[in-house]
Amino acid sequence: MIEDLIDNYIKELNNLEEFKRLKELKIIIDEKYKKEIFNFKMNEDKYLEALKYPNQYDIESLRIKLSNSKTILYNKDEVKEYLQLERIIQNKLENDFNIIKSSISDKYNINSMFNNCNKIK
Repeated sequence: MIEDLIDNYIKELNNLEEFKRLKELKIIIDEKYKKEIFNFKMNEDKYLEALKYPNQYDIESLRIKLSNSKTILYNKDEVKEYLQLERIIQNKLENDFNIIKSSISDKYNINSMFNNCNKIK
């Protein structure tokens, strides 16, 4: 069945060294860079709020703060590696799904089949 193939694919994906490292990095980043993550999210929230009410905020100042906090966080070695691995895995998923989609008949609802991919953890 197609569900079994999807389950097997997810298991294989979970066993990729890149995916294992991605999960390790997520834990490291969340613990090691709590302050940087908090600052980035706080600045992002303030900026998004300001966009809703541009007459009440100095949007340019908030944009600069957001940009600076993002730069600080995204320049951490672990974050750089995480983002690189994330791109590699995303490209693999896109390529694999395109191959699968091109080989499946139009009579199947492909998108509903791939909703099972939220099992990836």
